[in-house]
Amino acid sequence: MTTLKKYYPKSEAELHMIIQAELDAIEEGLELLQHEYPSGKGILDFLCVDSGHRLVIIEVKLHKDEDILFQALRYYADIDKNRYVVARLFADKDVAPEDPPRIILIAERFSEDIRRLSTLVKPDIELLEYSVVTLPTGEKGILYHPVSIIVPPPPPPGPMPIEQLLDYLKEESLKPLLQEIRQAVKGVGKGVEEYATQNWIGYKHSSGRQFAYIWPRRRYFDFGANIVDEDRRLLDYEGIRIETGDEDYSEILAKVKTSFVNLGGKLEG
Repeated sequence: MTTLKKYYPKSEAELHMIIQAELDAIEEGLELLQHEYPSGKGILDFLCVDSGHRLVIIEVKLHKDEDILFQALRYYADIDKNRYVVARLFADKDVAPEDPPRIILIAERFSEDIRRLSTLVKPDIELLEYSVVTLPTGEKGILYHPVSIIVPPPPPPGPMPIEQLLDYLKEESLKPLLQEIRQAVKGVGKGVEEYATQNWIGYKHSSGRQFAYIWPRRRYFDFGANIVDEDRRLLDYEGIRIETGDEDYSEILAKVKTSFVNLGGKLEG
């Protein structure tokens, strides 16, 4: 039986080498444009393009570092301002400069402050905690675990078509489950309206109040409920991240139904 042993990189430079050797472990279809790209705000660790042709800024820390978020935002501001210049610089890589860049932060661990603050800024921040392992052959591999706190984003201007949002999910094995959840939410009762924003799919009661959302990402999607009490007050948001297709979403669906009823809806059946 193959035995994996945890390995601790001795420096950030060594960690960069491991990450660059297995870039697809972060996200399928991710392509490196330049390692240590000199932006106007400093040297960003990895500038990439994803399978949807969007620029991706990746900032890496060996351990916890409270400056990682603000450092990445400074790089984002510069790359976003100059994305058409960057697209021309890498003209052979099919970069779509009309789309804003993404940010992915990688560290061994993220503090609770960084996890929470990452949900309060624009653009969306993806947090990945890493573990490096070695095989008996001595080869090294890297594993990632997404740790972003699930909260629905604020409604951005200019909604996308729902089909375009659905197509953003590239993990084919999860698409049937996403459709299953869509149908389950639309079928909770009469007067459910499904609508799209620039990033996510929302579900409204006929009163105009949202009670559920689905947020497609590249390799997973989030399914969540707006927690509404009997006095129709919004109390919180709760959600589940669907990464493997084996997740049990029944508890969130039950909360979706409760919020729908509390908004004045009547359940089917």
